[in-house]
Amino acid sequence: MPEERRGRSAPWGLLVAGSEMVSFTLAGLVVDYLFGTLPVFTVGLTLLGVPAAFFLLVRLSRATPGPDAAGPESQGGRESQREPKA
Repeated sequence: MPEERRGRSAPWGLLVAGSEMVSFTLAGLVVDYLFGTLPVFTVGLTLLGVPAAFFLLVRLSRATPGPDAAGPESQGGRESQREPKA
């Protein structure tokens, strides 16, 4: 069950990273239209949004444990059900 939950949460992390890039670009467009400086802030904030999104992806990948990090309890308790070897 924990494996299913981890697999389903990955697309949400990608969605958050993508929306972070888009929000920086949209903020740049709004500032450009307000000050009449198109495309200065759009390009600048987009160039800031891309590394910010990559930083978020790196943080998400470090927070998600790999398959080797799973303990015996996540494998259905098979370790405790095995008979000891003689």
